[in-house]
This record gives sequence, structure tokens and C-alpha cells, in this order.
Amino acid sequence: MIKFLTEPLLFDTEKGNYCYDNSTRIVIPVNKSEKNFLSAIKIGDTIHEEDFQKNNLNELLHKIVKYNLFQSDFQLPKITEQFIKEKLLTEGISHLCLIVTDACNFRCKYCIYSDHYFYSKNFSNKRMDFQTAKSAIDYYMNVNIKSIQYNPNLSISIGFYGGEPLINWKLIKQVVEYTNDNYKKVFDNIFFSITTNAYLLTEDKINYMFDKNFSISVSLDGDKENHDRNRVTINEKGTFDRVFKNLALMDDIYREKVRLNKPVLPYGILITYDNLTDFSKLDKYFMEHPELDKRIQRVNRVSNINTEYYKGVQLEQSYLERRKDFIKGLIERAKDKQFEKKATNFSKTILKSIIFDPMMNTAYSNNELRGTCLPGIHKLAVDSDGNFHMCEKINPHYPVGNIETGLDPTKQANYMNNFFSALAGCKNCNLNNICNLCYVITETDGQGFQLKDTFCKNFREGIINSFSTYYSILENNPGIFQEIRE
Repeated sequence: MIKFLTEPLLFDTEKGNYCYDNSTRIVIPVNKSEKNFLSAIKIGDTIHEEDFQKNNLNELLHKIVKYNLFQSDFQLPKITEQFIKEKLLTEGISHLCLIVTDACNFRCKYCIYSDHYFYSKNFSNKRMDFQTAKSAIDYYMNVNIKSIQYNPNLSISIGFYGGEPLINWKLIKQVVEYTNDNYKKVFDNIFFSITTNAYLLTEDKINYMFDKNFSISVSLDGDKENHDRNRVTINEKGTFDRVFKNLALMDDIYREKVRLNKPVLPYGILITYDNLTDFSKLDKYFMEHPELDKRIQRVNRVSNINTEYYKGVQLEQSYLERRKDFIKGLIERAKDKQFEKKATNFSKTILKSIIFDPMMNTAYSNNELRGTCLPGIHKLAVDSDGNFHMCEKINPHYPVGNIETGLDPTKQANYMNNFFSALAGCKNCNLNNICNLCYVITETDGQGFQLKDTFCKNFREGIINSFSTYYSILENNPGIFQEIRE
């Protein structure tokens, strides 16, 4: 007797039919008879072995028993303060993000600090001072020193964020020197990172960061036309020419250090797109600029959550059709076994982000915390006033402590439990084990969390499409992106 505790999720490809099991994250091929049988199954249904045999479904029964399919009753956890304290002790804090300033020399039209977003703070002239940064570093380090006995390979990761962090360059250097002078003897691996618009980069700054073990991420939205459409100065002037010039300088310095066999972390490029971005033009641009193309780290869409941004971006049907045509052509090209050799990194990153990354969730362990992190533990963001936040992306209405009192396990646990309470309707969802829902998607003005109806609908449609596309590609090109599937 088989009792189905999760509902099968069926999808088709060009060549076959498949079924995803939410409880094990396993995908199995099914024939037409098995597909018809599974399509009628609901949560709680009990099927006797005789029913499988009677319908000539012995092979399906064998797979269900062998892999223990459809047998997990997925429960949302109840978080306690003790759970938070134990995690902090045994795992430490993975990453410290110092929001060194709220000021910026740009006014990017999609920036989360702009008036387009409901709950985020606006730009200001606030800058973090050294005493605040020092207190944050000392707290972060002391927590991790206690965690070394449980996690001996723990490495230190400190990031600088803004606004535009280079505006507070003096503080960045103070933090680096203080950290290395005081904690290098405790931690062998200390890494720094920065996300910058690159406008204020100089030869001295680039050399300093490369020499001090920095990972540098630069925002560049592709070609001049697309970049300057959104990424402008306070005076509404385009920024591409100067950013491109500074990127070329950074590339020259990076290449020279590599040539001299000096230890240096590779830099990367972050691309943000909206409904008016022409993927075909960007693909052509990066084909013509391979030195930039190979540096692309992420390609992200401007979020449509808690924002009115897209009300100001008029979408003509032609843009939508061009986007669809590009994606369709990209998927077809990906079926060619020579795809990874021929395609731009831009194209491959697009494909990974919309098709492969969602599917990689199936390779992880049970998603007990959904798409969330442990607030202040997986990442601790500190603002210029010394307040602790879950991360730099969430609005400031969810503090989890401060430099004076440290992390507040009561607030951390309450936030997590309030978040899970907002997801009570997800219990029977047959995608909840690969859902990437996080606090940022459900944030309000600090009054708990709210799951938007449109998120679930869009997520389901997107995942089913990703499943179908992913396995269609694998049927033709089984070796694609092997490195991210292993």
C-alpha cells in the first residue's frame, strides 16, 4: 500500500514525459500510462499494490518503493531562541557586510534606494565612522573565534556596500588594515569584497584592493546605449564611458599581476536588465568584447516586488517578442554539444539563471528553511548607525541587533517564525522543497511578512517551464554545464 504524502508534478519535453517528486527532489521518466495514472493522484490518496499491477504499472511501483517517492510530509519548522544560539555558536557568521555609506554619485533608475520602491530607505549623506566599523568587526570576529572549534576551516569574509562604497574609501582602508593587523594571526583566510559602480576607481585603489585580497564586482549593464539608459549620475549624465575606461584599467592591472604570478582574485561584472533590455544587442556586444564577457558573474532582472518601477517602463510588444525569440533561440543552441565552446558567457549566464539555477535546487538537501537564511548568521549587514540587519537587500524595518548589544536571538527567531506563519498555505505545495522564497520577497514595513499571490503563480509557471526546458536540453546535450550539475 502506497500513501501519497506529496502530489506528483508532471511535465513534458519534446521527446518524453517526466515526474518530479517534491519529497526526494528526484525526477523520473514516465510513459503515457504512468503519466495518466499519476496525474489523477492527490495528497493523501492511498493506492494498493494490486491497483498498480492491475494497471500494468509494476515498473512505476518499483521506482516508488526503491526511491521512497512521494513519502515525505513537508513541515514548516518552529524556530526557538536556543536553535539560533546553537547555530551562531557552531556555524559562526558567514559574511559581514558593512554598509559604509548611504550616499551615491549615481542615480540609477532601478536603484532600490529610489522612490520606485515602497519600503526601502532613500539616499542620504550618512557615512559609517571607524569606531562603528571597528565594533562591528570585533563582534564578528569574536563570534567566529568561538566557532572555530566547531568549524575549523571557517574563513573570514568582509564586504563593503553602499550607496557607492568608494565614497568612503578612507574607512575601507582603515577596516582592511585593522582587520589584518588584529586578526590575521587567528584566521588564515581573510577575504574582502566590494560592489562598486567603478566611477571612482583609480590605479592606486585598484592596486590596493587586488593586493589586499579583494573580490571586486562592477556594475555594467552592457553596451553604452543600454547602460546609460538607467545608470546615470546625479545630474542625469551617462556613465558608460568612464566606467568602461576604469574597467579597462582594472583589466590591465589584473593581467599584469597574473603575469607576475602574484596572488590576485578575479574581478567580475554584474548586469541588471529590465523589460527594455535587448538581449540580442547585449549578446553581440559581449561577443565583440570577450575580455568583458568572460568577467560576467550575474545577470539579474530588476525586481517587480514591492516596486512601481515597471509602471515607468513602457513595454512595447516588440520588446517582449524579441526577448522571447532570443530565449527560444538560446534554448535551441544549447542543444548543440558545441554550445559551451561557441556561446558568449553572457548567453550561458542567462541560460543558467533562468533554466539551470532553479533546477540546481533539486540537488540540495531538504529545504527546511525554504529560500531563507538564518537572519544575521548567514550574513550580517551593519548600517552606518551600527544597526544589524539580515542582509543589505531587506528594508531597514527588520533589525536583528546592534553593535552595542550584539545579535538579538529573540528578534531573529520571531522574524523566522513570522515568516513561516505567512507561508502556512504552502504546506501542500508540491514545489515547496525547491522554493526560493525569502524575507525580501515577503517584506512589508516591518509588520510581519506577506506572501503575494502572484509570486506562487509565477514561480510555479517558471519552474514547470524550467523543468521542461532543462530536460529537453539534456535529452540532446547531456553534458551541458556538467560542472554545475556535479
